[in-house]
Amino acid sequence: MTTDTYTKVVLTVIAVCVVWLCAMIGGVSIYARQTGGLDPLERRVQPVVLVGTGTMDEKGAVSVNFVSRSGGRMTDPTLRVTLPYSADAPLPVRLPYSPSSPMPTQLFYTDAAPLPVAITGIKRAREWEPIRTRVEDADVRRTPGR
Repeated sequence: MTTDTYTKVVLTVIAVCVVWLCAMIGGVSIYARQTGGLDPLERRVQPVVLVGTGTMDEKGAVSVNFVSRSGGRMTDPTLRVTLPYSADAPLPVRLPYSPSSPMPTQLFYTDAAPLPVAITGIKRAREWEPIRTRVEDADVRRTPGR
């Protein structure tokens, strides 16, 4: 089997590119490290402090908000939020229900599983009205509790 010159050139270019990629990846790794001497005391972890809120203008000048706390000035860690609502113009909240189209509700009860009702209190009105109940007999069982 013979290969032509074009195939040899294309395969050679591919091989050179693969070697080039391997050489670029296999270089010296660069790690983020603190600038300073090689003294172990100087190679401490760099503390990072996230401060409060501030502003930045179009030239890149940063202004941080400070507040007076515990006898000194500190950055303000709170973010003030202003909503465009007031007592005169409250937040509009609307439900899609009206007296002509109320919220759909359904009570699930049957003769086998009636709706449980409990009386939590009785308040005397002008006249006492009787509480009418109908007590149904339970099925007689040969063994109590079963």
